[in-house]
Amino acid sequence: MRSARRAALLLALIIIISVFCAAFAGAEESSEASGTDSSAVSEEVSGGGTSQGGETAPDDPGIISGNAVVAYCLDDGQFIYTVRGDEEVAPTVAAKLMAMMVVYDIFSEKHLGLASTEVTVTSTAVSNSGNIADVRVPVMGLDVGDVYKAKDLVSASLVANANDACAALACYCGDLLNGNILTFVTRMNEKAKELGLEHTHFVNSNGLDAPDQVTTPKEAALIAAAFYRYNELVALSDVELFRFNESSVVRSKNYLKSNYYVAGYLHKEAIGLIAGQKDKNGDYCLLTATQKDGRTYILNVMCASGMLVDADRHYSFGFGNAYTDMHKLIDWVRVAFEYVKIASADRAVGELRVNAGDSVDHVLVVPAADVERLIVRSKVDKITHKLVYDDELVFKTAANGSEYDTVNAPVARGQKVGTVTYYCDGEQIAAVDAVTKEAVDSNELLSMWDKFVAFLKSSTMKTILIVLGVIIVLYVIVAVVSAVFRGAKKVKGKGGKGKRGGKGGSGGGKTKALPEKSMHDTREA
Repeated sequence: MRSARRAALLLALIIIISVFCAAFAGAEESSEASGTDSSAVSEEVSGGGTSQGGETAPDDPGIISGNAVVAYCLDDGQFIYTVRGDEEVAPTVAAKLMAMMVVYDIFSEKHLGLASTEVTVTSTAVSNSGNIADVRVPVMGLDVGDVYKAKDLVSASLVANANDACAALACYCGDLLNGNILTFVTRMNEKAKELGLEHTHFVNSNGLDAPDQVTTPKEAALIAAAFYRYNELVALSDVELFRFNESSVVRSKNYLKSNYYVAGYLHKEAIGLIAGQKDKNGDYCLLTATQKDGRTYILNVMCASGMLVDADRHYSFGFGNAYTDMHKLIDWVRVAFEYVKIASADRAVGELRVNAGDSVDHVLVVPAADVERLIVRSKVDKITHKLVYDDELVFKTAANGSEYDTVNAPVARGQKVGTVTYYCDGEQIAAVDAVTKEAVDSNELLSMWDKFVAFLKSSTMKTILIVLGVIIVLYVIVAVVSAVFRGAKKVKGKGGKGKRGGKGGSGGGKTKALPEKSMHDTREA
């Protein structure tokens, strides 16, 4: 009976272990089914969007010069066209845009007015103006000791691209900072960092070609975008001419604004900003802006062919010049784009199964907010999106032979579960959080069951099973060993008794018969 009880106990333990092992195996299988691939779950065409006004335009502006070209929408911070946008180049005239912003900032800090402040030209300013003997070096011809209104020097820097006017302002502002012209250049570099420019560095104020003075076409466009927010400076740059020192007429060196020196490149939709080249053998840079339907576009052409000057000092441009490219760019951005709502907070991009939900077994996934982007009209139907779930929240479950992306209840309304990334013709244009559209409460009973199952799947349970298994194995070993010893002892005991009986039988003694008492004798007694 004792052996039977032990066998029953051992059988019960084995059954319990089998149940736990099965549960654990199910947990492992479920984990493998979920894996890390649960993050990337869908990609589909969202499309949509119709042309406003029925205008059509090509996919690109048709620029074939090979110049570095950038178009940037100021309103939503979107680069909408780039060629060679990330190359390191000399900043050239973009340096003057940065310098004028810094001048404006310093004057504001010191409570000075551009129109009322007088600036004296120093020898340092003249010596930092480049080779003034070269007719292609833009200067006003300022002399040491001359005094001018700061506003005139700003205008000369922007309209005439004048190196000496810019350097005069840099020296003056350096003195205001209790330093010198290098102190001013340091402020320019600090401003570049404030704007988030990672590949821009200045060593002088006016853009003269120099080692270690670099930017990229994209970052030059960002400098121009920052400049565009200085309304007074933009207004000073956006003129055909101005009167310097209330006498001399200074005409714009930006031939989008003036045809006095070079004809044929005027564009009525161009707004400022600045134009010029870096040295006598250098490339040309043209920065301007245009507006359409309430949106502002910053346009940049760099590394273009330079200005040509003949023996009679007539100016012209050849193939690959910045103005031909800029005309194409201005005309294109004004008709080629429309705002398209690529993401809508009311439009589902996915669906999640809800585990242990209270009467609800699924929830829709939507973008966290509406997103609009400028899209080339001809590419509106090429918009796609990709939904990537957070694999710490979303996991795979299997049912009816299919896998489902699943989230545990409770689920809050607007709970982030991943990210939706949008593409236009394969190029990323936006990314937004993916959130649940509705809240889902948890079912307490199912929740308790899930907690129990989760405990069975936990590492703690795994440890318990291992320890229990070890104990059972040890118990079986001890039981087997004990059984072997008991069996051996019994066999030994039986053998001993047999030998003693044999000796008794061969002892040769006579066995005495016990006297029998008859019933009669008993009664007599």
